[in-house]
Amino acid sequence: MKLNLGCGKHRLDGFVNVDLTGSDQDVDLSVFPWPWEDGTVEEIVASHVLEHFSKEGGRTFIEECHRVLSEGGVLHIAVPDMDKFINAHLTGDFSPLKGYKWTDLNHLCGGDETEHNPAQRHKYMYSFESLAYTLDNEGFPTVWYLAFPRDCDNLDYEAISLYVTAVKL
Repeated sequence: MKLNLGCGKHRLDGFVNVDLTGSDQDVDLSVFPWPWEDGTVEEIVASHVLEHFSKEGGRTFIEECHRVLSEGGVLHIAVPDMDKFINAHLTGDFSPLKGYKWTDLNHLCGGDETEHNPAQRHKYMYSFESLAYTLDNEGFPTVWYLAFPRDCDNLDYEAISLYVTAVKL
């Protein structure tokens, strides 16, 4: 089985597409444990979902990925790249972010609760180092930084994204 977690409208062929509503399997990913058995999943795509969890919730999310993945199973994560936003704010050059509304730190880091749908708010941000550290602590000792997205990632957020792949050993 392959899972596309937090898929929104971005469906992937050959994957079970999972989100709160309107997906192949409607699952609240913030309720643990998830409904899949240990070691039954060969691949997980989590494109722009992890940032919607708190730091602790993100750790538990990654723990659950590790639990359901089979040995040799692959986890692909895309999140907003904290380093890109910090660099843009330090230099004043937002051109690499291609004018995304995400340059608004209020939106990017949680924002006013009346401003956004609560399910859409971001609760945590990652750099490669912080995400690799978290993955390592949750059982993924080898993490690869990808300079470009995989075919299965949502390209709408390519300019602002950090892409990593980890394997359950």
